[in-house]
Amino acid sequence: MAEGKRSRFWIWIVVAIGLHLAAWAAWLTLASRHPVAEVPVAGSPAR
Repeated sequence: MAEGKRSRFWIWIVVAIGLHLAAWAAWLTLASRHPVAEVPVAGSPAR
């Protein structure tokens, strides 16, 4: 593999990881701002 192609490959890897981390950050931010109500489990005793 030529040196130019190898460095370009690593740039794509870094970009992909960065996009993945950004997606997780957005997901966790939205999830923390909109909590889900507790859903009772079928068969659990009533309180």
